[in-house]
Amino acid sequence: MPCCATAPCGRWRMISTWRSIAAWPTGPTSGPSLHCDERRMTHFATLAARGLCDRRSRTARIASCLLALAGCSWNSGRFAAPKVDPDSAAADAIELYDANADGAISGEELQRCPGMLSKLAAYDANQDGAVDQAEIALRLAELLKHRTGATELDCTVTYRGRPLGGATVLLEPEPYLGDEVKPAEGVTAPSGVARLSIAPEFIPEHLRRLKAVHYGTFKVRITHPSIPLPARYNSQSQLGYETEAGNPYVAFNLTD
Repeated sequence: MPCCATAPCGRWRMISTWRSIAAWPTGPTSGPSLHCDERRMTHFATLAARGLCDRRSRTARIASCLLALAGCSWNSGRFAAPKVDPDSAAADAIELYDANADGAISGEELQRCPGMLSKLAAYDANQDGAVDQAEIALRLAELLKHRTGATELDCTVTYRGRPLGGATVLLEPEPYLGDEVKPAEGVTAPSGVARLSIAPEFIPEHLRRLKAVHYGTFKVRITHPSIPLPARYNSQSQLGYETEAGNPYVAFNLTD
């Protein structure tokens, strides 16, 4: 059915929404910066323009992308980014994990910070197998430079090669990030996938129908109500995650 000239159809509304989003100026006083999630936003806007997804799906996708982009803490109407000082956080990380006091985190020390270990190549600038305070500060500054308020994250869990439904997945922020980066949690569907989210009270009221996580470095703890998963996945977790700009997915393949 052709679009009505007097009452814009859903397709035109979505195109108009995309144009208004893309037209937002960037910078700390004017609006959100287009960065890591722009690729996904463009993809969903294209689908909307082609009429390849229904109105409800288009609206939800655009709203989710808006959430990922709305990272300006200076605007109280948007999703404020947690305040993390990279230099202070780096100093606290060394104090917390540098057991032998050699000024760097390495070897078994890194095992205690699996989120950092999962992105070791991004931290270890000089490729010496250790991460010092300056390298941590540099990495955190890069990770948090856009001051994104939050982003989507879908977590897939398999156990013995099969999707694990009913598992609780907890993202536990590293303590050195401070109190403003909040834990996120979700329960996997029968497909093994969970959309993780911080608690609703930490999401702006007008966005609470969405699920989102803060940027940061996390321990991951996975439990199940009827399957006794090994301690290395929960109480003594060796699982870690760090936000990867532009990638809203993470997967954990559990074994006995």
